[in-house]
Amino acid sequence: MPITLYRGDSRPPDPLDPTQAPTAANSIRGAGGFQPWVVTPLATGREVINRCIVPRGPVPALTPPADQTSLQALLATPNVTLIDVLRNIKAEKTRRTIHISTDTSSDVGGYGSGYVYQMQFNLNVQALGQGAVAAVNNAAQLASAVKANVFFDGATLATSNLFGISGGPVNPGVEAAFLTVIPMAYITHYCVPGIAAPGSATRPWIAF
Repeated sequence: MPITLYRGDSRPPDPLDPTQAPTAANSIRGAGGFQPWVVTPLATGREVINRCIVPRGPVPALTPPADQTSLQALLATPNVTLIDVLRNIKAEKTRRTIHISTDTSSDVGGYGSGYVYQMQFNLNVQALGQGAVAAVNNAAQLASAVKANVFFDGATLATSNLFGISGGPVNPGVEAAFLTVIPMAYITHYCVPGIAAPGSATRPWIAF
């Protein structure tokens, strides 16, 4: 069963000026979906996760300018954990980040007056990035009050093209931070800016 995730963005699906060509700056379609400020190779994203799981992998060399961030320094510490990285992701507000924040709730923070995008994924999850792999069917499987989980779209992290770290309580939703690009094909609906709740009568979901 697919899991629905949401992301807020100031950009419309298509350029507001129809005479403009779609670009990453003026539309989600022009960007081809969602990209982090700093796009890193899949291998580097996996290294970020594996650095946090015993036996630890090497310190990843993040793509510049992300190599000058607090995340790079954090990954160099000997006992870094997945929840440390997730907390860093939540706190970092610069344009040097390697993640894409999504949420299991349409009440995504900071975008009450922006566009909200709905996406659907078939994902698996590993608690703490270890042990049994389970298909994600609900938000609670991505949640963790004091630790963090690893999610991915393949049978394992090593064979996946979409993956990231999730955690926090289901209140109102769980953060799922992708360490990869999210292609446009996963976006199903959007709603326009407004103060009403996404999906309400005055702010309905529109097919992407």
